[in-house]
Amino acid sequence: MDILIPTRKLIFTNEQKARWKDGQRDDCADPYCRKLPGTSGFGEYIAGQFYESLGYAWIHHDFNLLGGNKLGKYPRAEAILRSYFGDERFERGRQLYASFSPFVDMQEPDLLLYKPDGSDLRFAECKRDDTGDKLNDSQVRGLALLRLLFDCPVEVVHIVEKGREDRIADGPLRWAF
Repeated sequence: MDILIPTRKLIFTNEQKARWKDGQRDDCADPYCRKLPGTSGFGEYIAGQFYESLGYAWIHHDFNLLGGNKLGKYPRAEAILRSYFGDERFERGRQLYASFSPFVDMQEPDLLLYKPDGSDLRFAECKRDDTGDKLNDSQVRGLALLRLLFDCPVEVVHIVEKGREDRIADGPLRWAF
């Protein structure tokens, strides 16, 4: 089975990366991302900044729609997801992990992206080219489930150093299982 996943390419500069590595993160809206060591979280920050420019807010890591964590662990994200999907749909989604996890690995993407007015909600998996970060089967399964079962837009965001844009192909990503 082939799955096509939309992609986006975002460019960063060495100056942005150096500031992040030096701990200059006051412009990062996400508390989890801000506290990560070294250059961890840098790709999610670049993607988050891009989506902020489009009117989205974002949460890195601290959300759980597919049910792998206990209710109450991420109250801010739970409130956003409940508001967008409604209580019943949110609760049904949380049953997915228990249903699938004994048989197949799946992983939620890096970013929950949402419009504060509730008009849109989407997910993105971030991949940094400079670290060799690659997509894996469990990440694709998570993106596919979110797209198919929740009708949410999903995409893979490639974070690429300025001058190396040609290393990442444009267009959707094709994944075969």
